[in-house]
Amino acid sequence: MKKTSDAIFIMDGNQKVIKQNHVAEELFEHGTTLDWQQIKNFCQICRGCMSFEEEHTCANCRIKERENGESFQIYLTSLDGIEVPYSASFTVLEEKNGIGVLSLRNLTEQQETAKELQKSMLTKYVMNAHEAERKKLSRELHDGIAQELYSALMEVRKLKYMEKGSSFDTQMDGVETYVANILSDIRNMAVDLRPAALDDLGLYSALKSYCKRYEQIFGVEVALISDIQNARFDPFIETTLYRVAQEALLNAAKYADIDDIVVTLRRKDEVLILEVIDDGCGFSTEDIEIKGSGLGLMNMKERVELCGGTCEIHSEYGKGTEVIAKVGVEVR
Repeated sequence: MKKTSDAIFIMDGNQKVIKQNHVAEELFEHGTTLDWQQIKNFCQICRGCMSFEEEHTCANCRIKERENGESFQIYLTSLDGIEVPYSASFTVLEEKNGIGVLSLRNLTEQQETAKELQKSMLTKYVMNAHEAERKKLSRELHDGIAQELYSALMEVRKLKYMEKGSSFDTQMDGVETYVANILSDIRNMAVDLRPAALDDLGLYSALKSYCKRYEQIFGVEVALISDIQNARFDPFIETTLYRVAQEALLNAAKYADIDDIVVTLRRKDEVLILEVIDDGCGFSTEDIEIKGSGLGLMNMKERVELCGGTCEIHSEYGKGTEVIAKVGVEVR
């Protein structure tokens, strides 16, 4: 016990600490009013284990269950009040009296490294996403607006050498159509990049405007249901949920083979909930790359998680798809 760098606790079946090594003692040695003789139960210093459902929980305590040799993660509160993560394992010494050894290894450095790696990966992801958007915008400008402008320019040059008359008027009508199409394309691009309604009027108004345009483009009827028409929320949250709805609606138009779709936006207590539901052909959530790249689904989840929320995607073949995003909010 003297040579190990791990904190070692020997405890009985009631989680009372019988003995500990010097590393364990140093966890609470300086500047604390907690004395080891006062610790009746290890639960006094433990802040819970990590499970698949929660980061900190006392449910199904791994120490009480005495799972011999299996590793798990727990949290202890340091002297300055910070919760410190530890990799833990429990070894049973005497099964009759429940005496065992709990070994703890500080994971702070490893988790900081993991956070930096995640930050680096997220930065790379954001940069790649920005480049993908720039590439898409460049293609739309070149193949769409630039070509329309060039066609309009050719028609205007023809007009220079034409005498006024029926042919001239027909040619002018053609130029007017070209310019109107260009203006429409520019407006659509502006809305896709950043709808003005999102900043000026809020999430509901932006969604309402987008759903109307969606119906015109794809011929799919959208029912938008909401009880928070006039409420405003954090701009980052409003943008995130707008993009999630946009991505879910586009996916439905591309792959779901539907005639109608339901979008609901509601607030329950301090949680803002967005749902996009269709009764289309559906897909297997275990194989998100069966159609397209699957990046749209990943993008939705990552966007919502950056807001501290959750995004669930439920789908089955022949049973449609549900996208449910939930984010904690405060009304502005």
